Amino acid sequence: MWVLIWAALLLSLTERTTCQNKDPAAPINITFSPAEITPQAGLCAVIPCSFTHPDNFTAHIAIWFKCPDARCSIKPGTDSIFHSKNSSKAQEGYRRRVSLLEKDLTKKNCSIIINDITKTDDGDYQLRLSGSFNSGNRSKLTSPEKVKIAVKALNQKPSVLTPPLTEGEPATLTCTAPGICSGTPPNITWTWRGTGDNITALRDNATLCKR
Repeated sequence: MWVLIWAALLLSLTERTTCQNKDPAAPINITFSPAEITPQAGLCAVIPCSFTHPDNFTAHIAIWFKCPDARCSIKPGTDSIFHSKNSSKAQEGYRRRVSLLEKDLTKKNCSIIINDITKTDDGDYQLRLSGSFNSGNRSKLTSPEKVKIAVKALNQKPSVLTPPLTEGEPATLTCTAPGICSGTPPNITWTWRGTGDNITALRDNATLCKR
């Protein structure tokens, strides 16, 4: 189900930003589509990214950075938000929230998912891709172009399905949380409003929560 959702998402995006390694012996191209992502707070951001390279090249590591300033002047030793080979090199605040959409880089997919988006995630992001040629020569490319994340206020609401109720009979109420990404499970509390202003939280019955 999720595969179909992601496929539909990627196919529906039309804006593209492409960067190319200027070394003619190593034509590695990275493509972002679109160049700006507008996720809602509390949900997730999907940054679609793909790359191409010569047949004699193998990509080994994908590293994503959040730009510290408008020029994206990332200094040596700066912690990334994601490192495909060593998660300890990623910033603590991102370490458990960011993952590759496809872990196998031979499929040329560098897309990432950032879960539990907050306003602090606003900003520009860059990708660094490194690998080696069959000859043993190594190549590293940091995309000169950037992907922008602009977090919007959450306006999606849960959907609740209530079947016809019969007195004395059990009933199943279904609640679906907003968003299409995995992440921190939502906290769902069912309440029952009786006569007057009496409101009772339903805590005794077992609740099964699925996304």
